Amino acid sequence: MAHGSPVPLTAVLIGLDSAEFEAISGWPFADPFVKRLLQEDIPQRVQFGNCKIWTYRDENCSLVGFGTLDVCSDCRDFSGGYPHPYIPLLAINPTIKSRGYGTSIVRHLIDEAALLALRGLCHDVLFLDVYTTSEKAVRVYAECGFAAISPEPILDPQEGGKTYIVMAKRISIAS
Repeated sequence: MAHGSPVPLTAVLIGLDSAEFEAISGWPFADPFVKRLLQEDIPQRVQFGNCKIWTYRDENCSLVGFGTLDVCSDCRDFSGGYPHPYIPLLAINPTIKSRGYGTSIVRHLIDEAALLALRGLCHDVLFLDVYTTSEKAVRVYAECGFAAISPEPILDPQEGGKTYIVMAKRISIAS
């Protein structure tokens, strides 16, 4: 399926103590960064911030991915200092071939962020960052309307010198 075509998925909001969180924590991610974020960063964001976690199931009720959405100040340099929606992490089960799930997850997170902005809970720009080596993810985000806003790739010394870009998308819902 093409990346731009949404695939019907059922989104379920979960907690850190759920069986679903335990299941996704056990997925065999090729990049140890994903597992570290899922086990260390996301729990901190949920417990001490405004982060929510959704899991996504396909038409057969198989758990195929997850996505997170936080309201934070991580990209304050780009948001005029205002709290803003931010996607800290999303992933597809690494044992599944590409079927367009990532696009559907991103679109759901955009909709959730737009609702938060509509309620006045955050800035109306949704941010994320992505490693430049994750070409497929960069392509999916671009197809969903995100644009790179960092002038140059940013060096991440915690991850062996990988570089990442900050991407953003204005989110709004007509009233």
